[in-house]
Amino acid sequence: MPLPGGIYVPVVTFFEPTRAQALDLASHERHVERLAAAGVAGIVVMGSTGEAVTLSRAERDELVRSTKATLARAGSPALVIAGTVGAQSTAQAIELSNDAAAAGADYTLTLPPSYYPGVMTDDALAAYYEEVAGATGIPLIVYSFPAASGGINMDADLLARLARHPNIAGVKHTDHDVGKIARVVAATGADFTVLGGATDYLLGTLAYGGRGAITGLGNIAPRACVRAFEAHAAGEHETALRYAAAVATAEGAFVKAQLTGLKWGTVWAGGFAEDAALGRRPLPPCPENMRAWVRAKCEGVLALERELEAEGWKGKGPQ
Repeated sequence: MPLPGGIYVPVVTFFEPTRAQALDLASHERHVERLAAAGVAGIVVMGSTGEAVTLSRAERDELVRSTKATLARAGSPALVIAGTVGAQSTAQAIELSNDAAAAGADYTLTLPPSYYPGVMTDDALAAYYEEVAGATGIPLIVYSFPAASGGINMDADLLARLARHPNIAGVKHTDHDVGKIARVVAATGADFTVLGGATDYLLGTLAYGGRGAITGLGNIAPRACVRAFEAHAAGEHETALRYAAAVATAEGAFVKAQLTGLKWGTVWAGGFAEDAALGRRPLPPCPENMRAWVRAKCEGVLALERELEAEGWKGKGPQ
């Protein structure tokens, strides 16, 4: 089925503050409830932001089921996208994709295999995605993220080729190349959804015909991200620019603060206990200087977030 437009949030994964670091599903569900209340289009679990490479197969299933059940309780139409991050073989990607489908996910988000990047030609990558998509019961979203996949940078021609597969629904561009977004939109049809991988170029993505973003900043300020998207869709250009500027300023903080900073920012903005910010070992805690950096850069977008929350403003969900 076509992937709707909107703002999708790749959620952080919470762990209990014990030696075993089991999943903290109570905190996860509280976070999903917060995002559902903001009116996001969907939740991505087991993405790069969610520390997917540290999760067992059973934990992945738990997160999908928990997310699906939480959204149902909240009466939210938000979709669930399951990452297959870390799969290095076609067989493993198919296995993880079908696990996600069985657990209730609506789509998968699939990185290219990258342990042997030198031999991953366009034909090899096309064969990988087409075979995985053909063997999976739910639609697949291509995840283009060169920094997390051995530098593999899928060009517009390859993505247009993949878009012709009936079970490949779209692409997440975390290569941060707005020109490529324009080329992919121009080369594909309405049934293939192009999403940015961040919101600091959200308006550029939308201007070229992309349909939204999968953005880690949504963990911190989901309403502000959705408001920027919906203001643009409604032709409210000054409002869109106001929110997009605040979102871009905050998004830029995580070029330096990275995952541990984003996770700490999520905990800080959402009012979670301090130890909820710990990543799964060996990830280190976010240092104090990075916490100060995140607070400073996110101050503006959080002020807008609190205003929207006080007004009871809520996004429309998948569009």
